[in-house]
Amino acid sequence: MFRGRSRHSEHDATLWIQGLGYRVSDAFTLRDISLAVESGQALAVVGTNGAGKTTLIRLVAGLLAPSEGQIRICGESPRNWGRVSQHLGYVQQSKELPDGVSVRTYLQHQLRLRRAALKRYTELVHRAGLVQFEDQEVRTLSGGNQRKLHIICAVAHQPDLLVLDEPTAGLDPTAQETVLGLLGELKKEGVAIVFASHHKSELEALADSVTVLHQGRQILGTSLTHLLAGDAPASLILEANTHEEIGALQRWAANLPSLKTSVRRVCATDDGVLVELINPHDRYALTDLVSAASLDGLTLRLAKLSTPSLADVIAQLVQRDGSE
Repeated sequence: MFRGRSRHSEHDATLWIQGLGYRVSDAFTLRDISLAVESGQALAVVGTNGAGKTTLIRLVAGLLAPSEGQIRICGESPRNWGRVSQHLGYVQQSKELPDGVSVRTYLQHQLRLRRAALKRYTELVHRAGLVQFEDQEVRTLSGGNQRKLHIICAVAHQPDLLVLDEPTAGLDPTAQETVLGLLGELKKEGVAIVFASHHKSELEALADSVTVLHQGRQILGTSLTHLLAGDAPASLILEANTHEEIGALQRWAANLPSLKTSVRRVCATDDGVLVELINPHDRYALTDLVSAASLDGLTLRLAKLSTPSLADVIAQLVQRDGSE
């Protein structure tokens, strides 16, 4: 992935987008989006709130028609919906399930709607780990099991591209892990995945590439490795036990920016200090500061590295984009 025109042609990528634009309102337009996703690859769409993530997802899913630019799914234009729909599966962030309908009945109905072979039922219900819930009403399933049900329905017709809007939103950590595991299996089987996200854990588990949006513009398209290797500040958290020890730690740390070239700034916390590093990839800064604190007679209760969150990384990119 990269910023600018796609290096792929519309014929050799599962999803190909060039110069895509969509006017949401007088105040907001998604514009000049270009990207490509190949078979077995996952693209995460990230950005600040209101950046256009869901709008882009809905455009890819065929729920909105572009104002300009092109979308191709397996070489087909969304205008040829009868053909495109065979290649596309979509999972929205939340979807109401019917009352009084069992998992078995619901999934079999979805298979018929998608003109998928009914023999796929057994494979899908096993894949999602829902065998023991086959006779349970779908509305009474846990959030994680409901999300897995939506995913297997979306891939019942074996599409080439799966599009999801925040696939683990609202789920507890265990449910998030099982949903991401299911998506990872589909990816290994060659399904291309596009998903909107604001969770770093989702990106680390699933994404190969990332498109960053800000105010409707694509400010970066890159690999996940490159995105997370950026220069968003990392910090060290140093904490002490007693009120006196915390005070001593804060007084000592206040001088660090002038004494240590690795330190950008220091902020006091309730239990100690937050030390922001100049180089977020400095593997030795924590050891260096802990040793220095010990030599100066300070007692630490906690010393750990705090890596940048996804929001931190995006904020750094937005700030840099605004200064260019």
